[in-house]
This record gives sequence, C-alpha cells and structure tokens, in this order.
Amino acid sequence: MMDFLALAGSRYSMRSFADTPVPEELLEKVLEAGRLAPTAMNRQPQRIYVIRSREAMEKLQQVKPCYNAPLVLAVCGDTSVACDRPVVGRNLAEMDASIVATHMMLEATACGLGSVWICAFDTERLARAFDLPDTTVPYMLLALGYPTEDCQPSPRHTQRFPLEDTVTVL
Repeated sequence: MMDFLALAGSRYSMRSFADTPVPEELLEKVLEAGRLAPTAMNRQPQRIYVIRSREAMEKLQQVKPCYNAPLVLAVCGDTSVACDRPVVGRNLAEMDASIVATHMMLEATACGLGSVWICAFDTERLARAFDLPDTTVPYMLLALGYPTEDCQPSPRHTQRFPLEDTVTVL
C-alpha cells in the first residue's frame, strides 16, 4: 500500500495513453473515490459523465481532443443542487467538482492508471454535444488510461516551491 505523500508525489499529468481499455473494476474504484469526496453541506452536486463508447469519444473529439485516452470523465456540477454562498457571491458546484476530480485522479494513480486534468475546452459546446441539463456545468475533463512505454512527467513536475514560499503561519 502506497503512503499518501508518495502517491500524491507520483501522480503527474499524463499526455501519452496506451491503447489499452480501462477495466470496469478500476473505473468503478475511481468513480467510488469521487462519490466519497466531501462537498459543501454534503449536497453532492457532482455529475460525472463516463465517455468511453466510440460514438461518445467521436463527439468529444469534436469539442476537445484528449490525448487519445481510452476513457474520459466529464466532471460537472449541478448548480441547482450545489450549495449557494451569497455572502461570498458564488455557487460552490465548481469547487465541489474540483474536490471530486482530485479524489478520482489520486485513486486512478493508486490503481496504476494515469490521468490528465483538462480545463481548456468550450464548456457550452461540450454541454450541447452531450445534451447536458441546463443546470449541469462541465468544469473539467479527466482523461484516464495506462501510460505508453515512453510516457514521462513534464520536467516541471518535480519543481516545487519551498513551503515557506506558499505557507504563512499567522
């Protein structure tokens, strides 16, 4: 069993996927990790769309190519279900979806899969392509799969600021 800091440190944005399907039991573990993620007031506004059929992947390809990953999770939030925080002026669906996606990425790593978080895509176009409900907003795509033999993390992967540059004790 991998210690959490080792797991977190070993995860990197993978952009070279092998043409190997993700087994159903590993997909279920990844999805369960997302289900267990905390959300504001436990509203659980996450809506995960598993994109893996040929037809769905072709639709996705028209919106955003995803490094030929065999499986992509469209991580969305239902803004009608999510906690609204008028005091801070925002709906927390995106924050909750981000927590869910992070849990799923880390579980994918624990399962021997690679992932890349993709947020540079036309969210409205994706919503139209998959006929998402009006209150369901796609926030990120999580491409999953096995790495190719030559897949390596970016050279920037291990470049981290010292804690004192990012943490202030008050």
